[in-house]
Amino acid sequence: MKSAVEILGIEKRFGPTVAIEHVDLAIDEGEFLSLLGASGCGKSTLLRIIAGFESPTRGRIKIQGEDVTGWPPHRRPSNIVFQRGALFPHMNVFDNIAYSLRLRKWPRKRIAEKVEEMLALVRLEDLGHRGANELSGGQIQRVALARALAAEPRVLLLDEPLSALDLKLREQMQLELRTIQRQLGATFVFVTHDQTEALVMSDRIAIMNQGHLVQLGTPREIYTRPASVFASAFIGQTNLIRCTVAAVEGSTVTVEIGGQRMPAASPASLSPGEPATLSVRPEAVRVHRIGPEAPFGIDAKVAEIIYLGSSIRIGAAINGDAIVWADLRDEEAEGLTPGMDVRLAWPPTAIVWKETSK
Repeated sequence: MKSAVEILGIEKRFGPTVAIEHVDLAIDEGEFLSLLGASGCGKSTLLRIIAGFESPTRGRIKIQGEDVTGWPPHRRPSNIVFQRGALFPHMNVFDNIAYSLRLRKWPRKRIAEKVEEMLALVRLEDLGHRGANELSGGQIQRVALARALAAEPRVLLLDEPLSALDLKLREQMQLELRTIQRQLGATFVFVTHDQTEALVMSDRIAIMNQGHLVQLGTPREIYTRPASVFASAFIGQTNLIRCTVAAVEGSTVTVEIGGQRMPAASPASLSPGEPATLSVRPEAVRVHRIGPEAPFGIDAKVAEIIYLGSSIRIGAAINGDAIVWADLRDEEAEGLTPGMDVRLAWPPTAIVWKETSK
């Protein structure tokens, strides 16, 4: 598939501070890619480099196969939507959307048709003459999106455009953005610190940490096969259980947790006696009552029972210390009480890693 954006060896330093360290990334034509990470990880800086608002210390940016590294923002075939809509307050909705088209000297009739098309796309058909200061937060973001799309950019860059909205509106806008992207077949590069947002909207997710790209993959790949402790903890809920490697046989290791042993599959090169971290999603953990029919696993004691509506979350303490969380259905949790001795089990395909700083 043809790449819409190529990020080639990009580095960015602000004095002695390294904001981005050698990032390589190809974004496909028509793809919705999310740059995901905590504040200060470099994701917004990378987006601004793609847009042309920041110059890289090293590396190149290509859009549609053309090197645009030295081009100013207005010459690039891209547009950007910022965290807050940043509409012109003295203009109405129609004029805000039409502004960049007038700068490009589009004919008046074509401008009017394009603005009406964009208003329909973001479902604001009747608000063209409303003032920018008369809009709600969600309407402002829709107008900002319409304004950015009106100029027909090949690549749309979005810098946490939903972060200022309340939860219900943010969830609604997530689905609307995804629908718009699919309708247009455009390439969207979306910056967010919200893991749920990235999982819901993206074709692929690029996780960043301390200026590094630490994992790239589909939402399913990143959730089910995280490449590091950091990626596992950042995407979704997980149990990070410290353990020691007791034995290694091929791709299967036996780990020791609180004096008890458990098999697990491992993609990493591990040695007996080595400390490691086991990542197990709560939905993968099963809780069994102690008895002859209980499967092989780790003995623990129920410490917490939390009702979550769609599931029951059980917290079980191993040796009175580390809490392992399990998400169970109502019938699976029936009869469990605090203080009860139980056995925890999970598939051996749970992942084991060496400790890592990233």
